[in-house]
Amino acid sequence: MKFLTFLLMLSVFLALLSPVLASSVYYEAIDGNIYKVNMTTGERERIYLFGVSWFGFELKDHIVYGLNVRNWKDILKDVKRLGFNAIRLPFCSETIHGAMPNPNMINYDLNPDLRNLTGLEIMEKIIQEANRLGIYVLLDYHRIGCTEIEPLWYTDNYSEEQYIQDWVFLAKKFGRYPNVIGADIKNEPHDEASWGTGDNTDFRLFAERVGKAILKVAPHWLIFVEGTQYTHVPEIDRVMKEKGWWTFWGENLMGVKYYPIRLPRDKVVYSPHVYGPSVYNMPYFDSPDFPKNMPQIWETHFGYLTSLNYTLVIGEWGGKYTGKDKVWQDAFSDWLIKKGIYNFFYWCLNPESGDTGGIFLDDWKTVNWEKMRVIYRIIKAARPNFNEPLFIILKKNTSGQVFDKGEKVTIYWYTNGEIIDSNFAKSNEGEIILTLNESINLYIVAKKGNETMRKDLYLSVIEPNTPITTTSRPTISERNPKIFTMLLVSLGILSFVVFLVLKKKLV
Repeated sequence: MKFLTFLLMLSVFLALLSPVLASSVYYEAIDGNIYKVNMTTGERERIYLFGVSWFGFELKDHIVYGLNVRNWKDILKDVKRLGFNAIRLPFCSETIHGAMPNPNMINYDLNPDLRNLTGLEIMEKIIQEANRLGIYVLLDYHRIGCTEIEPLWYTDNYSEEQYIQDWVFLAKKFGRYPNVIGADIKNEPHDEASWGTGDNTDFRLFAERVGKAILKVAPHWLIFVEGTQYTHVPEIDRVMKEKGWWTFWGENLMGVKYYPIRLPRDKVVYSPHVYGPSVYNMPYFDSPDFPKNMPQIWETHFGYLTSLNYTLVIGEWGGKYTGKDKVWQDAFSDWLIKKGIYNFFYWCLNPESGDTGGIFLDDWKTVNWEKMRVIYRIIKAARPNFNEPLFIILKKNTSGQVFDKGEKVTIYWYTNGEIIDSNFAKSNEGEIILTLNESINLYIVAKKGNETMRKDLYLSVIEPNTPITTTSRPTISERNPKIFTMLLVSLGILSFVVFLVLKKKLV
């Protein structure tokens, strides 16, 4: 009996010391796939990361955005409801060292349980709730100084040793949560950051050093390694210069072929960042054969790694999803499906992202369903039985809401529900060209399961040179043209008098 008691106490003691025992999981990256191993039963399960980044901890506000208008748990519930099963949490050094969040970024009436908590304490609450909801978390060291993305993992004021110790601290603190899958060790190394040069700017060598330190503390984690902007190895970068195939920050993984990360292969995930024209208009986006030219470029930058049986998770991709950027995202999602690359983190949840927009619109409630639709293509390719939420897209081919009589407009629509009522749409998807002779309200009502949704689009039509009726909203001049003219004359006279008075004083 004493021996059994001793074993029980020993197991508890080891569980407290070892995050991997406390979390009861072990993550592996094998032949392009990610697996979660149950440490109790030994069962291995293939998992997918359908993720989205939720930013804010990496900024001087030290808090994820959206909490000034919504409850933080409700946002996480929406993440789950939308079909995401993972979130990437960017952070900066100040946040993990106890900085308090900007109180203006949190509505404490909606989030009373966050009062007086540090950014790190709130991060832990998010991780805990995400674990309860079955949402994986990837930690992302996004910035050191919380104001800009530094090229390297150290600065004049922050050493590599400090940076590595930050990761060791986080691995000890969050390694016990089974939903924390690993460390995105450095966001978007660029400019002088290199790959394969063998000096102190070599990101590949740093990845090995920091990865080794993290895995000592959290051996169950995965080490996510982004690309660089350049390798600074002339033989490797030559293809970019000769063909103009420049990469985004974090996209260039061409050096892996010659200089792979020398950590256990099942612990390394390569995680490129890839963007389209709404972030930066690369020359190849203007090519006559765009977007047909893109697969070869993606394949050269990072896609070739799948043929070498490395595991790829797209660490960031996204954009406004309008115009040429929509063409880019559609082409990229099709390429990912063709390549069998189903793991990703979309940028981003936040509507505040200036060059990409977000999954949420400005109210942090309304969803950009067009973006979700392109994301669902990938999720459904990985999981054909995935049942996306009910949504309706209804668009027109112009930004205006008011049209001249007789003007033509093209209307596009899509719904993943069954149409039960509409004054123009009969099928789930399509487009029509309307000649507008009078104002009209277009609507679709669709149902899926017990959920019903309605979408309206009001198009206002006016006839040229038609007198404004009493029901129209008048402008100032239309209210009383004579009074408006007299007012302008009076203002002119008054301005002239003021001018004469000032001139006399100056003399």
